[in-house]
Amino acid sequence: IHCVAILNRQGNPLYLRNFDKQQEDVKFHYLVYTSCDVIEERLEENKNGDLFLGLLQTIGDMAVYGYMTNTGKKIILVTSVSIESAAIRSARIKEICQSVHAAYIAMVCNPFN
Repeated sequence: IHCVAILNRQGNPLYLRNFDKQQEDVKFHYLVYTSCDVIEERLEENKNGDLFLGLLQTIGDMAVYGYMTNTGKKIILVTSVSIESAAIRSARIKEICQSVHAAYIAMVCNPFN
């Protein structure tokens, strides 16, 4: 995982963490903001109510995945493109998104934070 971002309903960043120190933060800001339009399109198409939006876009060697919370927050993960099966990769990314969502809920619900 290169980057994790959490955006509010309007698309403003609440949290953006760059784990790849060789890349600048601006590149990940660009990837996250360009994914917001794709998320809006996916939400219009998504009729089954699944929170995981799947692969949003690939740019070069980066793959961007999206997850929408019940309250409208958007969780975006930027990862490397790999050779493993798309179904296995999608399941792993979905688990990671659910873990990030649970950590975000725990942080927001903590009155001492």
